[in-house]
Amino acid sequence: MTLPDLPPGTPDRKELDPIEMAMHELAYGVYVVGSVEDGQANGMIADWVMQVSFEPRLLCVAFEDDSRSLARIRKNRAFIVNVLEEGLDGMALAREFLQPFDASKIQGRSEAAAAQRYHKLDEVEHTLRPSGCPVLDDALAWIECEAEQFIEVGDHVLVIGRVIDGEVVGSGDPLTSVYTGWTYSG
Repeated sequence: MTLPDLPPGTPDRKELDPIEMAMHELAYGVYVVGSVEDGQANGMIADWVMQVSFEPRLLCVAFEDDSRSLARIRKNRAFIVNVLEEGLDGMALAREFLQPFDASKIQGRSEAAAAQRYHKLDEVEHTLRPSGCPVLDDALAWIECEAEQFIEVGDHVLVIGRVIDGEVVGSGDPLTSVYTGWTYSG
């Protein structure tokens, strides 16, 4: 199995066990989830997003339990899922959101690298919805949600959001882990 390149600053990949290898074969979309706190918009890369109900329309997003975005959504109950487009532009846009705000969250970084803070929206064109959450100008589509439930599961929290608005603003196919070669599983 050929494994994809890891983002810069990521520690060396450990040997994968057979279960991890099988779970890496699950395909995911690549999304940017926007949130807001105290008027400051934020975006984070997310893979574990899915529709969970037709009536009412509900989405589920899985967040690491120590996620800064999760804390913002708990406080404001608002988030937007930006669907990225397959292709080089979508890949470039996704790369802008790979690093966590607090670089020390990634183990194994040097002291200088761990001290960095990433303001990911600074270099990305976006507009803010009335909720304060960002819609990326180059997104294929966006879906705005109001958080209704927070369900703790293992080392993640599932946020169930009621869809309140959305729009397809581009054309093409959604960006997926099959296209990127990235994994967030195992």
